[in-house]
Amino acid sequence: MNTGLEGKIVLVTEAVRNFGGITALGFAKEGADLLLASAATDEMLEQSAHQASEMGAKVVTVQCDPSDQGQVDALVQKCLSEFGRIDVLLNNPLLPSEARSLEDISFDQWREKMDLEITGSFQVCQAVLPQMVRQEWGRIISYGGLAGFRGSDAMTSASELGIIGLTRGIAREYGKYNITANCICPGGVEGAGQSHPHSFPPGERDPLPRWGTPDELAFLAVCLASEDAGYVTGQCLLPNGGKYFL
Repeated sequence: MNTGLEGKIVLVTEAVRNFGGITALGFAKEGADLLLASAATDEMLEQSAHQASEMGAKVVTVQCDPSDQGQVDALVQKCLSEFGRIDVLLNNPLLPSEARSLEDISFDQWREKMDLEITGSFQVCQAVLPQMVRQEWGRIISYGGLAGFRGSDAMTSASELGIIGLTRGIAREYGKYNITANCICPGGVEGAGQSHPHSFPPGERDPLPRWGTPDELAFLAVCLASEDAGYVTGQCLLPNGGKYFL
């Protein structure tokens, strides 16, 4: 496969959460340079940056809360000042949370999740799109989840459907600029810190009776960002071992 990612600039939000770090390394293997962002700079972020650097990537790390517009604007400006362009956005917004009945969810809990996952996704996408329009090339890839399709607790389902809707809206509006937008909505993934992966436990009757791996998701993200995937947009890939068929 011709990924065409060598020398491309990839911005990864929440690069230490869920699949962000492993996916960043997948891009580094293809020769991309990285800006890794996280709401809290910690050892895991620096570890991911070190591993990517050892693969030959230039890596910059930035502390950024995606729900804070000022921090998002500063993040994008940092990427442009360091690299001069933004080719790929890996939007990794999901906040691990306990499944709760709708009547047990406080407004503060609802607002925190929506601020990080929906408002954060909106603000980051909105901030990178002008540069991608100027370049007349861009890839936006968001991580979502199966709750947006098969349902789960109301808060998680609403948020994950919001990510799907945002993705498809961007795909429709910005395709004329050679910008694609897609999302990856996995089932249970090993060691991913998902919101509540036991909602999707592997069963003996599943076509593939196991959980997925972060490396398998990283492969899909790299594929969607590649030159060869230029005709794929507005899609939601559902790697779930056959647990759910659309």
